Amino acid sequence: MKLDDLRTLIAIAQQGSFRAAASALDIPPATISRRLQRLEDTLGSQLVIRDSRNVSLTPLGQSYVERCQPLIDELETTTNELHDSSHANPRGALRISAPVGLLTYRLMPLFNQFLARYPDITLSLNHLSNQHHDYSPEQYDVVFRVGQQPDSSFAAAKIGESQRILVASPHYLASQGTPAHPQDLNQHARLASVPEFEWALTDRNVAADTETYWINSPVRMAIADLNSIKQAAIDGLGIACLPNYVVADACGQGLLTTMMDNWYSPPRPIYMLYQRLGYVPAHVRSFTDFMRDALSK
Repeated sequence: MKLDDLRTLIAIAQQGSFRAAASALDIPPATISRRLQRLEDTLGSQLVIRDSRNVSLTPLGQSYVERCQPLIDELETTTNELHDSSHANPRGALRISAPVGLLTYRLMPLFNQFLARYPDITLSLNHLSNQHHDYSPEQYDVVFRVGQQPDSSFAAAKIGESQRILVASPHYLASQGTPAHPQDLNQHARLASVPEFEWALTDRNVAADTETYWINSPVRMAIADLNSIKQAAIDGLGIACLPNYVVADACGQGLLTTMMDNWYSPPRPIYMLYQRLGYVPAHVRSFTDFMRDALSK
């Protein structure tokens, strides 16, 4: 039996629904169902009664929770006391994975502030990627990713959003014309970041999302690096659709110009993934707490 499965049952009992339990534990609802099923299979008994409206414990489930809850509380109290005793001066090595663009424009300044505050913590960033399938708790302590995340053993904390905007150099727009409607983009050179070959644009002035256009014309350049696409746009090679935090500096300097501001690309969530349940070293907890606080501001 896994402690995570028992904690899941206790969360269901306390919260009264799978969705509320998932929110309390910072995990997807699908993980709640999987863990509960695994616990019931282990015990060979039904612990929760599920119907379309309510979730309730069986008599066996209620008895099991009542007997195990004090043990879990004692375990967590002991863990927190040990954590508090070491949290004053945390030390250790952090293994981080993050996308290049997010790291450069949003995360790196915060990493520097964190290391300045905690001189006994080291940080390694030897994996720069936004792929959803190339990380595990054995490899990394904290993972940053953009976009919806698949179910995994990590807890997923949403720390922001990535809003993409259309940009091009003033020179390109002067020579090729400025598009006024998404359909006009099919006549322009597109610069796409891999794998974002298709662009979805929705009219801000329409209440329902009925005015959404998908732009999938051939691209002139496709690169799995946001900075390279940004530079190609600055050099006048075409129109790019990039996160606002990537192009903010170039727009401020007049190197890039936005267009079609009444059309927007749906924002993509930014997640910080980390191992939340079980023992979490003090230096990892210090880092996740710091990032949550910094990004909330």
